[in-house]
Amino acid sequence: MRWPVMGTVAQMTSRRHADERKFGELFVRVQASYSRVEKLLSAWNPESELSRLSAAGCTNWTEAASPDVRPCYAAALRLAEESGDAFNPRIGEKLRALGMGHGRYSRFDLGAIAKGFAVDMAAEEVERAMGGRYFSLLLDLGGNLRAVGAGEWRTGVRNPFRGVDASQPEICAVITLVGGESVATSGNYERFVEKDGKRLSHILDGRTGEHVSGIAGVTVVTPREYGAMLADGLSTTLFVLGPEAGAAFLKRRYPQALALWIPDDPASPRIIATPDMAYRLERAAWPVASPRM
Repeated sequence: MRWPVMGTVAQMTSRRHADERKFGELFVRVQASYSRVEKLLSAWNPESELSRLSAAGCTNWTEAASPDVRPCYAAALRLAEESGDAFNPRIGEKLRALGMGHGRYSRFDLGAIAKGFAVDMAAEEVERAMGGRYFSLLLDLGGNLRAVGAGEWRTGVRNPFRGVDASQPEICAVITLVGGESVATSGNYERFVEKDGKRLSHILDGRTGEHVSGIAGVTVVTPREYGAMLADGLSTTLFVLGPEAGAAFLKRRYPQALALWIPDDPASPRIIATPDMAYRLERAAWPVASPRM
């Protein structure tokens, strides 16, 4: 099943699920969970809780937010502190301080982590509803995936250069997820800006407010204990940090996360992957190297 929500498309896929009525019930739960997160955390909806807190000049975001979304605020602030603001939910404030801000930016923006958080919330709803019964679902919210229940799922790493060269394969590698694992991707191939003849990602360096260049895509896989929220936040963080600093950051802070970077070099495409990610990759279309550390 597919439906629009949170500015993207959600999809829920079931495997070996004989009870179609139960699947329909799970779909309703997941849909309601996503909608609630959207109403609370959207930076684009002026009526959302986040927008209202921003307009009111909130400074203690975690305490002011509704209890069920406080973990998202807390995780965003923690990731900002750990990364030295490479990941920066206060990017709106940074842009204003640099004289670059305009009305599009909320003072606080969870767009780089909220979809993963929504997937985790929906996964918890599904697990509560199913109890100890066997099931296997894949939740997908705009490319933020989580395998829920038992079984394995295979997902492709999108080729960021496909739009530049139609002869390129659509998928540059395949990753297998097991129950509880999540995957998130950040890339410059759908949303980008042109500057001096160069394509720049819509992702901003939270430390400077500048568009990030040099990286075309980052994919992160996280275990159950990290969740989809962290996969979402880490994909943006690692996009900003790049392979060397990003791999060092993971080793120091999140050693169970796997990551790969695709440099923005369509003439010589390659994948830079942490060792565990390189081991996990299947059908890699290009050479795979390790980050220099």
